[in-house]
Amino acid sequence: MRLLLAEDDRIVRITVADALEEAGYDVEACADGTAALAALEREPFDLVLTDVRLPGVDGIALFRRARQVLPDAGVILMTAYAHAEDAVAVMREGARDYVQKPFEMDELLLRVGRVRDEVAFRQRLRDGNAGEASGAILGEATPIRLVRERVEAAAASDVSVLITGETGTGKDLCARTIHERSRRAGHPFVVVNCAAIPETLLEAELFGHEKGAFTGAVQRRTGRFEAADGGTLFLDEVGELSPASQAKLLRAIETMAFEPVGSNRVVRVDVRIVAATNRDLAAGIASGAFRKDLFYRLNVLDLHTPPLRACRSDLPLLAARYLSEIAGRQGRPVPDLEPPVMAVLGSHDWPGNVRELIHALERAVALSRGGPIGLQHLPPDIAASSGEAAPVPEPDSRGGTLPPLGEAVGQFERQYIQRALEQTGGHKGRAAALLGISRKSLWERLREMAGTGSGQKS
Repeated sequence: MRLLLAEDDRIVRITVADALEEAGYDVEACADGTAALAALEREPFDLVLTDVRLPGVDGIALFRRARQVLPDAGVILMTAYAHAEDAVAVMREGARDYVQKPFEMDELLLRVGRVRDEVAFRQRLRDGNAGEASGAILGEATPIRLVRERVEAAAASDVSVLITGETGTGKDLCARTIHERSRRAGHPFVVVNCAAIPETLLEAELFGHEKGAFTGAVQRRTGRFEAADGGTLFLDEVGELSPASQAKLLRAIETMAFEPVGSNRVVRVDVRIVAATNRDLAAGIASGAFRKDLFYRLNVLDLHTPPLRACRSDLPLLAARYLSEIAGRQGRPVPDLEPPVMAVLGSHDWPGNVRELIHALERAVALSRGGPIGLQHLPPDIAASSGEAAPVPEPDSRGGTLPPLGEAVGQFERQYIQRALEQTGGHKGRAAALLGISRKSLWERLREMAGTGSGQKS
């Protein structure tokens, strides 16, 4: 994706630009707001990362101009503690996120990645392709269809949602999708990882603090509740909260009001709560580790994300989609899977679920160097399952046997491409976007299909 970076500090600009380019972004770096504004007027960008204080045109003016000329672009602000209030105010106007200096590069890349995903999702919503977008909830297995139905129901309401499921099953994706399809879509989506914040700092993180409220509080800081005003607050890993933190969170959710640490000022907000956990909260309630009243507040509408092993029929679809995306990010052609690989992917239990699948495919694409992916390119624990005896195909209703895996996958791909073309009225550009591949890749597949007598139109 094209990213515009505006930062007047030369060392910070070079360091951030290098990290972003290494992460796969196409970066144009500007040393002042005037140059950044000229770049905005000259060419399109998907993301804008700007310091709030810049020579010439400041970051807030740059954001407002970006909203006019690039309404689909995501904007992240970088700010010092003293100017955090400016960043929060601009988030209410539609900026996607802000990060306070000094920051860790991993944190910045994580925030940029989240905004990148949201931008891609909104673009597909605009094009009418949200149901099959690469950032959307993908799959045709019955459990996934139920998830999509529940997400749509949640998006149409404004009640609290509790998302449960194993690690790597896409709970954060469901939360973002609910927000983007809700009436709050134009407002902030603020994420709090409850497991990553020390208990002693959680109250200040959620509700903010005044200058001097505690040792190290050198500036006043706005909390996540206030930053999410008008939008959605996503409480990830909420099952990790201590009883004391649960009590404070419960009160804030019940009243939608709180006092920042070190202040008697009452702040009132309008926030939609979405929470997620991989823990069994019912067991936590029974043991006294989780408050029943907080559970009821969070669990107005429940949503469970199924493990990948419960949706094995979607593996060819998921593998094809993620291979296309990964190859695109790495600048490589989409690789073929050697016949034994798909069988191994189908037999693996995937304890890490979709996240594990993506990591396995990323490794395989990197090691295969543009060639076909074989068993030797898979992680050892996954490739080891190839030593198990393959099941003998059962006769079908006509007395024959199941087709070879390669033939079955090819048939699935042909049917899937045909479906995309039907949904887009034969428009190949939109069909390619729907499939998550380039238009060139679609043309190549259509030519191959025509050469095998598939009957597809080219």
